[in-house]
Amino acid sequence: MRIPIGISNFKELIKDVSSTGEHYFYCDKTLMIKDIIDEGPKVLLFTRPRRFGKTLNMSMLSYFFGSKEPLFDGLEISKNQHIMDTYHGQYPVICISFRGLKHIDYKDMLAAVTRIIRTAFEQHRAAFTDDDSQYAVYFDSEKTMSMDQLCSSLLVLSEKLEAHYKQRALILIDEYDAPIQTGYINGYYEEIVALMRNLFETGLKDNNSLYKGIFTGITRIAQANLFSGLNHFQMYDIDSEQYSQYFGFTEDEVQSVIPEHYQEAKKWYNGYTFGKTTVYNPWSILNFIHSNFHYKAYWINTAENALIQKSLTADKLEEVKQLLDSQSILLKIDNNLILKNLKKNKNAFFNLLYTSGYLTANGGCSAEYNEKHVRIPNREVREFFEDVVLKWFSGHGEGDFFQDFLDALLDGDIDGVQSVLSRIVKEAFSFQDGTKKQHESFYHGILLGITLSLKKRYNVKSNRESGYGLFDIALFPKDPQKDPGVIIEIKTKGSVDKAIEQIQRKEYSTDLHERGCNIIYLYGIKFDGQKVTTKLVTEKPKT
Repeated sequence: MRIPIGISNFKELIKDVSSTGEHYFYCDKTLMIKDIIDEGPKVLLFTRPRRFGKTLNMSMLSYFFGSKEPLFDGLEISKNQHIMDTYHGQYPVICISFRGLKHIDYKDMLAAVTRIIRTAFEQHRAAFTDDDSQYAVYFDSEKTMSMDQLCSSLLVLSEKLEAHYKQRALILIDEYDAPIQTGYINGYYEEIVALMRNLFETGLKDNNSLYKGIFTGITRIAQANLFSGLNHFQMYDIDSEQYSQYFGFTEDEVQSVIPEHYQEAKKWYNGYTFGKTTVYNPWSILNFIHSNFHYKAYWINTAENALIQKSLTADKLEEVKQLLDSQSILLKIDNNLILKNLKKNKNAFFNLLYTSGYLTANGGCSAEYNEKHVRIPNREVREFFEDVVLKWFSGHGEGDFFQDFLDALLDGDIDGVQSVLSRIVKEAFSFQDGTKKQHESFYHGILLGITLSLKKRYNVKSNRESGYGLFDIALFPKDPQKDPGVIIEIKTKGSVDKAIEQIQRKEYSTDLHERGCNIIYLYGIKFDGQKVTTKLVTEKPKT
């Protein structure tokens, strides 16, 4: 089987043949064309995670409506002769892709968007005559394009195409939100939002030369109001039942391609539910086949995680650790992303993870309150969570703070634990954060995040039952003869003496003793803003 790794051009995928005459594997999604033709709304937005086939589907639409090449012979859409006769190659198509725009300042981003618009005009130069000198700015890079000219470019081009071809234009905009997310990360959010809003609104609102406008992206960015002024607009997100089978591979599709590897592949790359459809990550499945069925994380290594990394804060680590412990968290679903809320609002942050493919629905939803239990979908994404937390901590300290803390923790060095932990809280986190988060979950999250780096030697557990209660954090050594067991009880009220007394009274160390630990360290840790107080008691095996 010839696997199309990294190919998002529909024509290349269909036409390219190897030296032995073998075509690329293609999972037929062409019936999406019929559904779009039958749609009432003129402007559609499809939001899906990265690498789930958005760009390939846009390329498919472009070739179907804009080219008469025989690329669809034998595919599902070719069985509908009416559609083939009426729509195939009958529309001028404007293709815009903002994929991969990562410019760190607005000036460079503006120049990149301008180049993309000029490329779209160049692709349709045949629609312009020598007498169209007023449009020269859209072709000549030596001329300066004004903001008004840039924002009206889609309207101008679609009107010229209709005049030339006597048919309204189809506008395809892939990864519409990429410049906006980049602008947020790099500090020019307001400028890029104003540009994109004016470009889309001018080009699509009340445009009589528009057949349909189709957008793809990771999520809908709510406060940008990019689509609020558009008539006949419809969004299809990961919760929508319509179009759910067209992005990613369905269960039947995967089972038919790799029947002998299906069950194990399901653990690694399945777990997604779009609408009511079970979906597999297509990038991972294709790479899995191409690598001769080697199980590893493929999708995560391609993902751009800067927005998630920027938005993760210590008070979210408790929920992250729940997810890593194979538990679900209850999330109020809001697919309209508000970028400015990502740091301060847990719900916005975890909605970003949900719409981006890092979490999936786990049943138990409340339709009345629009809430769902969400979880990590598979092994591949679990590796991402561990990696992103460790990277976050590596960027929030100086020197070897975290390693020094772990060394002291496992050596039973109480003075070292208090000294280094005080430095971590003081230098890695602002005093404002420390005072705002006077509940235990904030500090709990800090310690959980730090201890994740011990995963090769320890199973790190939190809020689990042992003895007669629930401990805060426990480190279960994979080699109990070599490494000590650790119990940590965190307080923001009360004293470290009360923390130790609680550990002993409720016998939190019971499971560690049953594991055969030679030594167990009981830590009471009190946080008061930046002030840290600690106490240690050592337990030996019970006789």
